[in-house]
Amino acid sequence: MNKVKLIFSAIVAVVIIIVGICVYSWIKGVPAFELFHQDNKMERTATILRSITNTHRWVFLTIEDEEVVVNEHTFGNVAKIYPSYYELGIDVSDSLKWVEIQDNNGVRVASLHLPPIKILNENGIDDTKVKNIYGDADDKEKIEMQKKAEFKLKRRAMSGANIKQAKKTAEDHFRNLFTVLECDSVDIKWQSK
Repeated sequence: MNKVKLIFSAIVAVVIIIVGICVYSWIKGVPAFELFHQDNKMERTATILRSITNTHRWVFLTIEDEEVVVNEHTFGNVAKIYPSYYELGIDVSDSLKWVEIQDNNGVRVASLHLPPIKILNENGIDDTKVKNIYGDADDKEKIEMQKKAEFKLKRRAMSGANIKQAKKTAEDHFRNLFTVLECDSVDIKWQSK
């Protein structure tokens, strides 16, 4: 009889402990199994940080535009519309340490050294979407017309306003990202060309 009471008391004690842990984890908003893993936040942060540093290309602004190119000839003109899609962002594949997280007396600081904003997809003109308005051009003239359009489209894509917008988007994105990673401050510096 004593053995049965002892086993019953042990089961009740275990149930009370399990219910207590579940209630505590529910109040704290932390899964019960994570209560016993204090290093979990650091492991998760390190995993996410590795993922971030392995991502080499970050797009922060896409520009859709089109350019009309007209070549005048003695016996008729040639006109084409060149639609484009350019991605502005950063490529950190050449930067060795573009992001570091340091812990200074309990204050976590993320330091980012970002390369300049550039066009990530060099060939933004889709040949299949080029529209011929009128006239006919030989292959050499088509290549020249496309180069002329590409030059103007890239110059517009890399305007000061677009670069400024891409930088702002990048800074907002990285500040939010590293705030989620529980950094107290995010220091962002842009490298010069």
